[in-house]
Amino acid sequence: MKILPVAIAAVLVATPAPARERCDGPERTPGVHITWGFQIGADYTAEEQERFDKMDLRQRGINARTATRTSDGCIEAWVPDGSGGFDTMYFDEDTLELK
Repeated sequence: MKILPVAIAAVLVATPAPARERCDGPERTPGVHITWGFQIGADYTAEEQERFDKMDLRQRGINARTATRTSDGCIEAWVPDGSGGFDTMYFDEDTLELK
């Protein structure tokens, strides 16, 4: 009987807390979403996508050193913090809102 509370406590302690809001959550934008388009040529490579993402961020005044797409729909950017270091910031890949 004493092992159950210990096991529950161990699971709660071992469960990591979310460090940031996910970009692909269901509360992202309510409603019906319809998209369409066409494509000529292959998808962008990771390097090309990073270049475009950095350009988008810089157009919004964010001097990103890197811009990497995450699996949950965010752009992870390293941004200079002014003291010689970098801050890791996360942006929504569609709206570029800070997460």
